[in-house]
Amino acid sequence: MQDEDVTLGVGMDRRTFVIVWRKGTGLLSAGQQKISQDDRISLIHFNLQIRDIGHPDEGDYTCQIGDGSMGDLIHTIEILMPPSIQIIPPNGQITTRKGGPVSFECRANGNPPPTVQWSKKDGILPSGIQVQNGPLLSLVDVQRQHAGHAGVYQCTASNGIGQPVTSDIKLNVLYPPEVTVVRSWTNTGEGLEAKLDCLVHSDPPAEVTWYQDSFLLQPTDRRLMSQNGQTHSLTIRNIQLSDFGNYSCLVANSIGREKKYIELSGKPGPPIVTSPGYSDPTEYNLSWSVQSVFPILEVRILYRRILSMLQINASFHHPGQWHDLLVRPKQTYNSATSERRQSHIIKHLIPDSVYECLIQTKNQHGYGELSDLHQWFSSQKGRPLIHLSGCPKLRMESCLLMLTTIFSFFRFFF
Repeated sequence: MQDEDVTLGVGMDRRTFVIVWRKGTGLLSAGQQKISQDDRISLIHFNLQIRDIGHPDEGDYTCQIGDGSMGDLIHTIEILMPPSIQIIPPNGQITTRKGGPVSFECRANGNPPPTVQWSKKDGILPSGIQVQNGPLLSLVDVQRQHAGHAGVYQCTASNGIGQPVTSDIKLNVLYPPEVTVVRSWTNTGEGLEAKLDCLVHSDPPAEVTWYQDSFLLQPTDRRLMSQNGQTHSLTIRNIQLSDFGNYSCLVANSIGREKKYIELSGKPGPPIVTSPGYSDPTEYNLSWSVQSVFPILEVRILYRRILSMLQINASFHHPGQWHDLLVRPKQTYNSATSERRQSHIIKHLIPDSVYECLIQTKNQHGYGELSDLHQWFSSQKGRPLIHLSGCPKLRMESCLLMLTTIFSFFRFFF
């Protein structure tokens, strides 16, 4: 090891021979006379001692005994060095744009030569592995932190001498704003308060401006603009009729910009059907929830029969006519969520059929958006109910394929 003392021995009875020490072609001593001017070198009973050895002392040392007819004794000094690291770039910081390539280099020295490994402090490497061997780490199509690229990378060098050493490189990824809205549609009412949120990720930091339709908004006593971490908010107090409409948050930095839209409305939201995908043979309890600050005044239900068991093997399925119902069912209200729940029993269904429906609700501001298309199956008397709770979430073609299989099963066993 470096800075230690080393003694090179003769290894035999030295009293009757002249001992000469050389390093390479340089003469260090002859007999009991020291020739070298290096104060670290001394003779101790003809043995050669070197204090505080370092890299310049590495090499072959030859001990010549007598006239050399007995052969020479050769000692080799090799300095064992613990690992050291030089990272590129030296400041340990790399900044690049999203989508570009980037490379880190870790130059390691030591004896024996160290092995080098790369890892990522806050998780696995972008390649999906825990560590990568080698002094060079290259990344392509760099993404920001959520994709596992930005962050702190660590180089570790070890060679069994002393402890492994580490050094860090921080990768900063610059990218244009990425914006998501917490809710693209918000229901409220006159006199109430509404909060519109845009979740923003960007580097460098972005500037956020708010618009109503195409008009730039400025803060007022009723209109507050705030930021909490990555969330930028527009709060409107004491809602007035003129506050209803389309809002947008425009987010821009030096690399790019993005805009997201939010609708502020007094009308009901689209109903969400909560009924299962099956019913009794002739009746279906259709239930739904809808967001509306104001009471629901009227509900429009459109439904039709689209398939019967007799049509399963037909090459063409012709759906029935739409039935249009206007109803005023009772409702329950959750003031914490502005959610209203309602239900209506659809009667006179034909057994062994597939039906579909749409729902639209109305409050004092008018009709809201239609619900998603909902489908259900009316089971035949004497047959068990077929639980197709997943059917409303499937495309119509998938639902019909499922029913074809089920009908074939019942035809075989019933």
